[in-house]
Amino acid sequence: MASRSDKPSLAPSAMGPFGWRDTLGLLVVVGILGALGSGFVRDQLRMQHVETPLIVDVKTTTGTQTDLCGPVTRDGRPEVISMLYSNDKTAWIEEAANRFAKLCPNIQVKITAMGDIDSANAILAGEQAPTLWAPADELILRYLDVRWRKEKGQGKPLFQTSEQTSIARSPLVVLIWDDRRQVVEAVSKARPPKTGPWVELLCPVVPTNPTLAGMAIEDMVPGKWIDWYNPLVPLPTKAPARKKDAEPKPEEEALVYRAPFPTIAQMRSWGRMKFGHTSPTRSASGLEALYLMAFDYVLPPGERQRSTEQGALDFERAFTEQKQALGAWLRRCEAGLDPAPDSAHLLTDTIFNVGTSRYDAVVTYEHLTFDVFDRFDRFASAMPGLRVLYPEPTIMNQHPVVFLDLERNLTDARKVAARKWIDYLLSTETQKAAIEHGFRPASPSVSIRDHDSEKNAFLRFRRYGVTFDTVVNEPPRADGEVVHELVRLWQDATGRN
Repeated sequence: MASRSDKPSLAPSAMGPFGWRDTLGLLVVVGILGALGSGFVRDQLRMQHVETPLIVDVKTTTGTQTDLCGPVTRDGRPEVISMLYSNDKTAWIEEAANRFAKLCPNIQVKITAMGDIDSANAILAGEQAPTLWAPADELILRYLDVRWRKEKGQGKPLFQTSEQTSIARSPLVVLIWDDRRQVVEAVSKARPPKTGPWVELLCPVVPTNPTLAGMAIEDMVPGKWIDWYNPLVPLPTKAPARKKDAEPKPEEEALVYRAPFPTIAQMRSWGRMKFGHTSPTRSASGLEALYLMAFDYVLPPGERQRSTEQGALDFERAFTEQKQALGAWLRRCEAGLDPAPDSAHLLTDTIFNVGTSRYDAVVTYEHLTFDVFDRFDRFASAMPGLRVLYPEPTIMNQHPVVFLDLERNLTDARKVAARKWIDYLLSTETQKAAIEHGFRPASPSVSIRDHDSEKNAFLRFRRYGVTFDTVVNEPPRADGEVVHELVRLWQDATGRN
């Protein structure tokens, strides 16, 4: 009788075509693949959300990292700094912060994006107390500084203006529909404006010394295209008759009348000139536009000094002398307008999405126009074009960063860590990334023209009027007290906050 095992054997029919050893091997393979897959997922998640460790491994910190990131703290914990910055820089700053976190685990950078005027209000209210503040321009720094002194009653300045560091640059520009641009350039060529472009374009056909008595608020708006255009363009000169098929002589060529484009009938259909800017009490671009309007009004081009310091003093003197007249002019020009948008980004999107029915042109930042031009490239056959203009003067936003010590905890170690972060923003790699996000580099060693990348919008969009080689003519920055008074003047003139 054959002997049998105490344990029953599994029949092939019970296991299918595989034996138990084959099944065990299959399970092992599945387990290994699962482990590899979960590891891959963890790595991907880590790449998307990089966090600074609570304890930094000193052994992994090389000499190169020390030069870039500074020393590791004694307790091994990262030095924590915070930065409040203008929200138009969000994409660039977030990208830089993610890379910096991987390179420098000994420094933890907490970043917060906010509109410049909102951030100034938050600092005043004690809702924000960042280590670093990076608004769009020094004009905003001066505006906050004087408000801080007035509202807090403290003699000590909030920051040292002389210690600001520019991390990127972007001029204030005018984004305009191409047919309107042709009219603007034709008028400027026929008779260059004596008052400056910010008076001429944002308040056209408005007298510099208006009579407001008996005028309804809804009539306190800029004038019409046809009224602005007609008196400035000379009547066409008829060219002398010449033989058929004869080529015109050079002296005759200048006499040949060429009908302007667009036509008079088209310009009449445009109605009122609609050059929009953001609210001066909500957005830095609106404050800058108001400042440029006031500068053009009280100090016309023929009365300006070349010296920046003398120019600032001349503007402050002229502003004090003409404050009442400036207020009446601002009221006549803007009191009847609809409330202005709160952000340059929203304003720039509106001119693209809504079209000429809302705006003929808008005042915005150069870097915000590139997204619009990118969309135009996709819909060029179905839409009229937009172009960018660089008025003279205009403001070149330097995007300064300054130290704040609101909580009196700005230690030497924190200062060192913050400076390492600023240095990283000024590094070649990060400045080239700024170009790809539409900003001009602050570092003189980085060139827009030499940055050979398909992401370089400055090179791609030159056909839309984008230029970066010419020197931007800027007005002097006035004292913060004057800027504060100017905002109050606009509020009283327009009845808005």
